[in-house]
Amino acid sequence: MKFSENWLREWTDPGVSTEELVAQLTMAGLEVDAVEPAAAVFSGVVVGEVLEVAPHPDADKLRVCQVGAGGERLQIVCGAPNVRTGMKVPAALIGAVLPGDLKIKKAKLRGVESSGMLCSARELGLADDHAGLMALPADAPVGHDFREYLQLDDQLIEVDLTPNRGDCLSVAGIAREVAVLNRKTLTLPELMAVEPGCEDRLPVTVSAPEACPRYLGRIVRGINPQASTPLWMQEKLRRSGLRSLGLLVDVTNYVLLELGQPMHAFDLAHLDGRIDVRYAKTGETLHLLDGRDVALDTQTLVIADAGKVLAIAGVMGGEQSGIANTTRDIFLECAFFNPEAIAGKARRYGLQTDSSYRFERGVDSELQSNAIERATALLLEFAGGVAGPVIEVTHSDHLPKRVAIRLRRAQIRRLLGIDLPDTEIEDILVRLGASLNRTETGWDVVPPTF
Repeated sequence: MKFSENWLREWTDPGVSTEELVAQLTMAGLEVDAVEPAAAVFSGVVVGEVLEVAPHPDADKLRVCQVGAGGERLQIVCGAPNVRTGMKVPAALIGAVLPGDLKIKKAKLRGVESSGMLCSARELGLADDHAGLMALPADAPVGHDFREYLQLDDQLIEVDLTPNRGDCLSVAGIAREVAVLNRKTLTLPELMAVEPGCEDRLPVTVSAPEACPRYLGRIVRGINPQASTPLWMQEKLRRSGLRSLGLLVDVTNYVLLELGQPMHAFDLAHLDGRIDVRYAKTGETLHLLDGRDVALDTQTLVIADAGKVLAIAGVMGGEQSGIANTTRDIFLECAFFNPEAIAGKARRYGLQTDSSYRFERGVDSELQSNAIERATALLLEFAGGVAGPVIEVTHSDHLPKRVAIRLRRAQIRRLLGIDLPDTEIEDILVRLGASLNRTETGWDVVPPTF
């Protein structure tokens, strides 16, 4: 699990340095494998605004740009195909030093003076894409230091989690541990239920309740397929090791990283009649999103519609019902799968996905409602559209049972070799979300759902 230290500190500020935070995580059993900077070293780059674009007199592929960068207007020659009047971009000023020790000097390009450089994300060491300039939001403050604007003086922390700590496969989970260790509070994102704007529903049946005790889905219509992922979300994905793949996919990946709940979105136009969570039938196949065709065995849990298999549950979706750059209507799904139903299925088909990694280790069985509302709210905010009601199918008898655990003072003393006051023991367990009942010898502790 890789995450941004800045993102963690949005949830809880432990009041300790990076070095102390890393030591705390390791001593808490969340071994830190690596700490690395969020961006390469560079300086002298500010937010610039392209004020004018004119053809270069002697080079068809070059443009002569007038750029505002917080001071006097600069003339910068640029060869990027996407440069246009009004866009905001990173601008390296004279004297700037870019990754690879590239120093920016005043120059002449085919006879025209250039006082700086407009930058792509690749030139700043932020991405491999070199298709054009890095476009910044319209409200980016002109002349502001670019590193400060994107909070690039950040550290990326990678923890190696043991299989029993699936609860820490999210920023929320790591933050919860850090908050308890430092007796700090958590600042939760606003999780509000989205009011349905339409009554469209897709019927849902769960034919394998022992494998999928809880399944939620909702239709979202009228999404703008050209909507772009906000830069802050792209950066949080990048710093967690994920590429931006378009807003619809990015939102589900963001919720996975933030809350720990895998999700999937189907193109509604390619769904037939209803959703059924069932085991695959003999002879069924699926063309996966990675382009491979797989023959499904009858022990594989799948998501299907009335006529075909749509996805291997908890692992990967199929290409036929996948999101495209023309998708306007989606069916958003969110489920709790029993780990035993998912374990080994990804490996059986030569796959390893972020979703299967989490489902195999156990996702919080009470998280689904918050996750689908969070994802819906983000989609509507950045892509528009209207959401239908959430359809939920729950088989409570197959959900994990929260059985009280007997905790004895004498056992704590015997196993740890130290005496802890009752107040400290209770404070730790309550901060972790447990419910306590005092007994003569200690406590009965009901663990939290995660």
